[in-house]
Amino acid sequence: MRLKFEMWEYREKPDAEINGYMSRFTDGKGIYTDSWWCSPPASIDHVGPEYLRQRYRHPNVRNARHEQFIKSRYKEEIQRLKER
Repeated sequence: MRLKFEMWEYREKPDAEINGYMSRFTDGKGIYTDSWWCSPPASIDHVGPEYLRQRYRHPNVRNARHEQFIKSRYKEEIQRLKER
C-alpha cells in the first residue's frame, strides 16, 4: 500500500461556514489517522518530528520518509484548499 495524505474543509453542519480543516494520513500498512487543524499555516516545514507524531495529529508517522511525505503533500493540499 502507498502512503497517502489528504485534506478537506471541516464544517460542523452541512451548510455552516468552514470551522477548520481535516487531514488524513494513511501509512504503508493501510493504517490511517485523522487530524483537525483550526487555522493551518501555509507550510509545516518548520515543525519537528515530535509535532506530527503527537496523538492528536498523526501518531502513525514512524520515520523521516513519512514526515517528508506529509510536509510535501500538506503544502499542496493547503494551497489547493485556500485557492477555492
